[in-house]
Amino acid sequence: MKNFALALILLQPAALSATVDKPDPADFPIKIHVISSASGTSGTGASAFYAQILNVTIDGQPAELTGTSLGVLALGDYPARISPKVHGPHNPNTYDIYRGYDLLMPDGTTRTYTVTRLGPTNP
Repeated sequence: MKNFALALILLQPAALSATVDKPDPADFPIKIHVISSASGTSGTGASAFYAQILNVTIDGQPAELTGTSLGVLALGDYPARISPKVHGPHNPNTYDIYRGYDLLMPDGTTRTYTVTRLGPTNP
């Protein structure tokens, strides 16, 4: 019984810290609407990776986002923020866009996606 009580006491701080680590939904002010979702490999050879490709609208503008999650993402609206994890070159020009978004999933986790296309898909 003492071992059970000790285990319970030791696990309590871990459980508390797990709830603190969840992001605040208020930090995700952008609404991203996922229109379609696909998955497959991207790249070739040693640089190949499994990709999740999303066709989305952001502020009414069509775009494509690419991430590294498996499967396909459920369609619908997701809260998002501009990702601090996606960076462009040290001295970017004024005409190329280097942007990513962190999407807040229903379970409170986040996934980072990079913008890989702006504008509508080709017919």
